Amino acid sequence: MTHIDRDSLALIALAEFDLTDPERQHLAECAECSLELSSLQHTVAVGRSAQGVKLAAPGDKVWAGIHAALGLSEAVAPTPRLVEHEPGAEAESEPETEAEADAEAERVEPAPIAHVGSGSGRRGRRNWIPVAVAAGIVGLIGGLGGGIWWESIRPEAPAPVIAEAQLDPFPGWEASGVAYVEEAADGHRDVVVDLADAGDDVPLREVWLIKADASGLISIGFLDGDTGTFTIPDGVNLSEYPLVDVSAEPDDGNPAHSGDSIVRGELRTL
Repeated sequence: MTHIDRDSLALIALAEFDLTDPERQHLAECAECSLELSSLQHTVAVGRSAQGVKLAAPGDKVWAGIHAALGLSEAVAPTPRLVEHEPGAEAESEPETEAEADAEAERVEPAPIAHVGSGSGRRGRRNWIPVAVAAGIVGLIGGLGGGIWWESIRPEAPAPVIAEAQLDPFPGWEASGVAYVEEAADGHRDVVVDLADAGDDVPLREVWLIKADASGLISIGFLDGDTGTFTIPDGVNLSEYPLVDVSAEPDDGNPAHSGDSIVRGELRTL
């Protein structure tokens, strides 16, 4: 199977282009690309929600590193600072003579626009090279010390989903829901449970991992509300405990499973 390349997925998430029919069909059949696109769309949404964040000014060492790496002259050695003007105010400058303006126009040439892709590419996707160049500049600053500044505001990418379960109700219940497992780069795993119509009169709703033959079970926490995230203990093999169960528990202090399951589903690896 030929997957959609990551650059195309990033552009779909970033620019919200309409999917082509082949892309739509592929995403419907390929869990890997579908999850990658969902992850990128989440990152874009978080980034856009932080547009009002005020950036902290980097320290002098950041510019000193950039200055040294690029071999700039001593004339630009001092750290540049942004100057804020009052709304409507214009920066004062010396009037420019006609001869100086003509000379400046001759020195500055318009940058060429790079086009990427063939005529069959998605409309509007070709002129993204300037964005990539800007991203490269940000990467350079980060490598020289500005990374600490950027990391303080950059949204953290969500952990990839490695397994999912459809939670079906037991007799007497009308609840439904889903559960999925996220695995971080360091191996840490969480079960996210999203439940609906579980009943407001249930004292406690406990989440369990259960063996396929119900010969063993592990409590991983109590669901407070409709959605919760629960840590999977280190060393637990999900192939041995593939069932996610949410039970109705009386508030009696008994740690055992009540035997009254609201929903249950089997985790399936993606």
